[in-house]
Amino acid sequence: MHILHRAVLAAALTVALAWPGTAPAATRTAASQTPAGLSYVVRYTGDVAPDTLELLKQVSKAETLIKSPPDSILLLERRAEEDKAAFAKVFQSDGYFAAAIAASVDQAATPAVLTYAITPGPRFTLRRVTLSPKDAALPTPEAIGLTVPSPFSAKAVVDAEAQITTLLRRQGHPYAKVADRKVTADFDGHDVTVAWEVDAGPKAAFGPPRFSGLTSVKEGYLAGLTPWTEGAPYDADLVEKYRKKLVSLDLFTLVQVEPAPEPGPDGRVAMVVTVAERKHRTVKGGVDYRTDEGPGANLGWEHRNLFGGGEKLSLSAGASAIEQVGQASFEKPDFITPKELFKASAKVANENKKAYEGQNVQATGSVRRQFSDAFSAAAGLGYRASRIIKDQSRPWEDDKRYGFVFVPVEAGYDTRNDVLDPQKGLLASASAAPYWGTLAGGPNFVRPEFSLANYLKIMDKPGVVLATRVSGGANVGADRDDVSPDLRYYAGGAGSIRGYPYQTVGPLRGKTPVGGGSVFTFSSELRLRITELIGIVPFLDGGTAYENPLPPYNQPLLLGAGLGVRVYTPVGPVRLDVATPVTPRKDIDDIAQFYFSIGQSF
Repeated sequence: MHILHRAVLAAALTVALAWPGTAPAATRTAASQTPAGLSYVVRYTGDVAPDTLELLKQVSKAETLIKSPPDSILLLERRAEEDKAAFAKVFQSDGYFAAAIAASVDQAATPAVLTYAITPGPRFTLRRVTLSPKDAALPTPEAIGLTVPSPFSAKAVVDAEAQITTLLRRQGHPYAKVADRKVTADFDGHDVTVAWEVDAGPKAAFGPPRFSGLTSVKEGYLAGLTPWTEGAPYDADLVEKYRKKLVSLDLFTLVQVEPAPEPGPDGRVAMVVTVAERKHRTVKGGVDYRTDEGPGANLGWEHRNLFGGGEKLSLSAGASAIEQVGQASFEKPDFITPKELFKASAKVANENKKAYEGQNVQATGSVRRQFSDAFSAAAGLGYRASRIIKDQSRPWEDDKRYGFVFVPVEAGYDTRNDVLDPQKGLLASASAAPYWGTLAGGPNFVRPEFSLANYLKIMDKPGVVLATRVSGGANVGADRDDVSPDLRYYAGGAGSIRGYPYQTVGPLRGKTPVGGGSVFTFSSELRLRITELIGIVPFLDGGTAYENPLPPYNQPLLLGAGLGVRVYTPVGPVRLDVATPVTPRKDIDDIAQFYFSIGQSF
């Protein structure tokens, strides 16, 4: 019987896992520029699995230093001895405790030949796992990810050890730790026994949070965000959930949440929250270019902690050849309870588009409740006023004014892993807003809309993500021409169907879009990340705007296809797309459209 101590097992695992990169060739030779010394090549004999052989080459000192030849045969033999020790740890980490490794040097050859003769031997079996003391509520081997019997793996053992403390800390033991670990190998039966001595520590309940590092953020605001109640059993998952919540506020550069060194006499443990505040003001800007809309630019400013409770004030402006927009919004978290967010926003726009020319202003107030990490819902009240200087669908009614009171109700579901560049998850929203006309002759209607985007990671290396999206909406209860042109639906352009000019997919009067009573669009992208910096994206878009809000529809679906390039930066991907209409319309569509902006298309 042999006992493999903790340090030996950990070292074996470290050697087995911590050598990234491309493996060298099976036989390496020095280049013609090799410095003076004993040049050599490295060879391997024995029945070694290809993956294991590649790992041996990565940890081999003789391989990595082949372009720095030693001055003597003794120094080369020293490299070989160091390699033998490293190779033994590689085999031990995978259960080959009886592996035999011999090294020999043929000096007579030119260059010299260093040969490793390897006999892996049998792979040992994990036969028994014990956790003590037995009177503690310790997890079973299956609960920590170990199957008995099974081929031994050092990585599986170390991962299981981490699970011991993780499970105990989820079950009210904040100070759980592994006091000792012994791995015993039986060389006669080729079996391995793993024994852990565990110190579960006392059970504890959540106590009050204690904050350090705050300068302008109020303690009461952060205390209200805790996902636990005082007196509830300690749960490490809730602690991590709270830490992630604080990070998501964009108020801190450092967030640590840990239990106090020991619980109080009442069995409650205070949670020590250590933070470092970041600057709360940000100025940002961007540029874009689209062949159908021309160049555009935007500029924004925000304050994320206006009154010390995470209140956010945002101001932004954007301009292009067809639209100039100014916006302001204010967000107040912890509005009624920590789960509610109040938001007020205002927007003013001047538009000179193919379908119409005019100005509009809109103000909205809403309250959003976060029911879970992914699901939220909101309801609000808004008013929109428009002055349409020129309406291409009703030229006899130029300089017409519209006014609407509306009540938006929305539900959203978001499991994306990244907002700027999602690689997996789902983003869904559904909304409905009744509109009441406030001016003479103004229509009343209901505006339901939906959007569903899915992100599926197909491969890690190279990165391959399939992104799909469908969206639609309608103005139900009113004729298309009675709705103000800036509330009708349009398709075509960068935000919907690439390859077609802006707003031209749908009802037309000659070449001029007049808008629709409903819309449906879809997009599909295969996002291929070739390197850390560059990616390519073939895509297909489709859809149209329909004259009627409800069936029957008489407009055909149009398809646009293209290829994009992504340059990945710390602030998000920079996007360049080239798209062409699949079924071009005479005298309307060009052969291609170009789009340049920051961020993924959806």
